[in-house]
Amino acid sequence: MKFLSEIYAILLYFIHLSQSTTPNVLIFLVDDLGYGDLGCYGNSTIASPHINSLARDGARYTQMYSAAPICTPSRGGFLTGRYPIRLGLTSNDNRFRTFNSPGQPGGLPHDETTIAEVAQQVGYRTGLVGKWHLGLGRDGEHLPTRHGFDTFFGMPVTNVQTCGNKKIYDLIGGHGQVLERSFLTYWLALTGKAWLAFIGIALATWLLYSHKLALMILFCGAIGFFGGMWYTLSFTLLSRSSCLLYQNETIIEQPVHLADLTLRNTNQAIAFMNETILNHKKPFFLYMAYIKVHTALFTLPENAGRSRHGAYGDNVEELDWSVGQILQALKNLNIENDTLVFFSSDNGPFLERGIEAGFCGRAVTATGQRSEPLRGAKGQTWECGIRVPGIIRWPGHVIANQTIGHVSSLLDFYPSLLDLWNLKSDANRPLDGVSLWPQLELTTSITSSSSSSNERNTLFHYCGSTVTAIRQGKYKAHYWTPKWDEDLRACPSVTICPCLSTQHSPPLLFDIEADPAEESPLDVEKYSTILSSMDLALQEHRATLISVPNQLEKLAQPWLFPCCKSEGWTRVIRLITNSCQC
Repeated sequence: MKFLSEIYAILLYFIHLSQSTTPNVLIFLVDDLGYGDLGCYGNSTIASPHINSLARDGARYTQMYSAAPICTPSRGGFLTGRYPIRLGLTSNDNRFRTFNSPGQPGGLPHDETTIAEVAQQVGYRTGLVGKWHLGLGRDGEHLPTRHGFDTFFGMPVTNVQTCGNKKIYDLIGGHGQVLERSFLTYWLALTGKAWLAFIGIALATWLLYSHKLALMILFCGAIGFFGGMWYTLSFTLLSRSSCLLYQNETIIEQPVHLADLTLRNTNQAIAFMNETILNHKKPFFLYMAYIKVHTALFTLPENAGRSRHGAYGDNVEELDWSVGQILQALKNLNIENDTLVFFSSDNGPFLERGIEAGFCGRAVTATGQRSEPLRGAKGQTWECGIRVPGIIRWPGHVIANQTIGHVSSLLDFYPSLLDLWNLKSDANRPLDGVSLWPQLELTTSITSSSSSSNERNTLFHYCGSTVTAIRQGKYKAHYWTPKWDEDLRACPSVTICPCLSTQHSPPLLFDIEADPAEESPLDVEKYSTILSSMDLALQEHRATLISVPNQLEKLAQPWLFPCCKSEGWTRVIRLITNSCQC
């Protein structure tokens, strides 16, 4: 009997382990979804019943913040639990704030440990469906399959207007309408001052020194001007060839066909879950990183024109349909109660895209009133750029219908999973996130073991490589803010707002709980203690930073640019003529 009782105890242990410490993990991360785009966050014009059900059956965060206001650094921070500055995934140069080409050599450093790699070690089968945007590198050295994901189906860089046969460099009118401009006009606006200086040098040489030398200078300048245009159109995101679709480490479409991509991604996600549960007999870790709702917008033809919110609303509603399909698959597999679901967005809406962008949303103030729309946009550390939806659902563990008002971050999901798996973090690579479990109402407690603090005193908001804003408690200080285009809260004239336009000394200080729209700066003379505390926290934070190689500030190398089903001279010709396709 003693032997049988021991066997029974062991079985109970493994049953408890499978149901509690190693649930399936399903992450929905949307691209550029605004805080105000969902019904559960106050939107009344876009239908999102399936995402709303996650909030109803779980916990909804009202102050969830992205790890950065733009995609590459935000996603790097999310997958590692560390500020992107520690990863070399930041830049103050507007050209290099994200990976801008599949031909760039950089990527997420291999000495960083992603949460997918940890999941593999615990015994999960890991998969990524959708957007990566953390580098491709030489021979695919930075693809997801080299960072802990067993399978990958998606885009290694990102979806941009080019992928939908549109222009990245178009302008936006006062009513959000798209104003077309030619590439030549854009190129002159971007590089005009440099070429004017070049022409000035040639003219001075002509008048004061040598006609022959002046002509040589002009000839070299023309080669540089038109060569720069060719390079930019061929090896950056302005080329449709950069719109790649991969299956693991193989290109399967170049350029990608967008219209049915959400359907295909959804089917891939469901197939991954089915294979893992039914064939591999393992728990799964699925990172469903949606290609939408970043522009270019795309939907199936039958989903176009359905939303009262136009094409953008159609995209959010197709996103919601996809979430619903995947949640139904959990029910079909009878694992709904054994799956931890997390839903969020990588940053705020891309307002530079006008009517094709999302909504910043309104927050609830400390007095229960709805605020004015949040200020700013993607790429900025005003609230709209960094405050994102955040939902956690785990039936039977996370008590339903919670609203969490604590300041939280995408950095926090990593240490939360470490706590769940009873693992400690690497002491040599300190985490910047804190566990989410202490703020949640749970049916059973989860003990912290990740070595990260359970309390957040300060959250540093980076724009590029600079801390441009700091949050402590209910107070937020802005040290740098962008300069917007006239009558806008965005910068379509330069694609996205630069980080370091206007410096504030002393900083602009806001009570975010009373004024989430950041409309009324406080009198800083009355809050010197708060500012001193922030200054001290910033000094202590900077002391923890170690210089690492920058992964973003590297030009695309044509010989690294992927070109499907081509080798040798065929590859060279296709790269020169910008004709890689399959």
